Amino acid sequence: MIRDFVKKRFWLTCAYYLADNGRAKWRGYAGNIETDSGTAHVGRSMDSSLAYIEDVFNDYKRYSGVSQFTGRVAEVGPGDNCGVGLMCLADGCTSVDLVDRFYSKRDAEQHAAIYRALVERYPERFAKLGDFDVNDEATFKGLERFYGESAAAERFFAEPDRYSFIVSRAVLEHVYDPRLAIEKMVAALKRGGMLLHKVDFRDHSMFSDYLHELKFFEVPDVLYPRMTRDSGRPNRVLINTYRQVLAEVIPDHQLLVTRLAGVGDIEPHLPYDEIDSDRRRDAVDYVKSVRSKFSKSLRAISDEDLSVAGIFLVARK
Repeated sequence: MIRDFVKKRFWLTCAYYLADNGRAKWRGYAGNIETDSGTAHVGRSMDSSLAYIEDVFNDYKRYSGVSQFTGRVAEVGPGDNCGVGLMCLADGCTSVDLVDRFYSKRDAEQHAAIYRALVERYPERFAKLGDFDVNDEATFKGLERFYGESAAAERFFAEPDRYSFIVSRAVLEHVYDPRLAIEKMVAALKRGGMLLHKVDFRDHSMFSDYLHELKFFEVPDVLYPRMTRDSGRPNRVLINTYRQVLAEVIPDHQLLVTRLAGVGDIEPHLPYDEIDSDRRRDAVDYVKSVRSKFSKSLRAISDEDLSVAGIFLVARK
């Protein structure tokens, strides 16, 4: 197949993403914000969809140490389904703002069935929300969606002291400027409020389906944004940047590693120094074996930081 031929060749793949990003840029100029990204439930069974929603919600609780969500919540990049937002409302939140730069394509009937199944699984929790029509998100009291450039994470959080929690899963790796987004979100938190963000530093199959896991680190710095910025592909902002900005704006924080390059998932998520030394060494050795062709800016980052392929960020204001 043509796709296989292209994806096995580094520079042809770069050319494809450069052209695709250009198309996304023009679609944006035309006001078209629809995307296939964020469609977490396409092709999933009902059991799989419910498990995904529960896993995301329970991870926020598990790693925050919070027994109940309360107050106002913002979920950044919820994608095609608002199940996590509904779980937050059913848990005791007063309202949930769903903030997304893009509109993820969706099958309305599939999502109505998911919401109906959530209500049936947790009848006591959802009884507190009163009556709503699973076929119409507009009837979900306390939940509001925001789309477009004004809903980008760097722009949306303009009002200070507004939220008790701001959360996301596999979203911050797609934003234009994660540093600015973090700064804005911290300002928007109430005193005692928390940021809970799971960030995936992998390439989201840009190259890794056919080439090695860190091949996208070889794209030159000047070219990479032109391949990714407007299409929402990974921004290549890694743990070193998050560590720096968090130290500056919200000192009470923890970075838990969710995955190591060349090794795999870290369950439960742990601070880097608490991961088994053999696994850390294997990940660093993997980085050393492939880093000679990395772009100039990435070559300046330590082997240890390059080996971290995902984090769970927990911070309290």
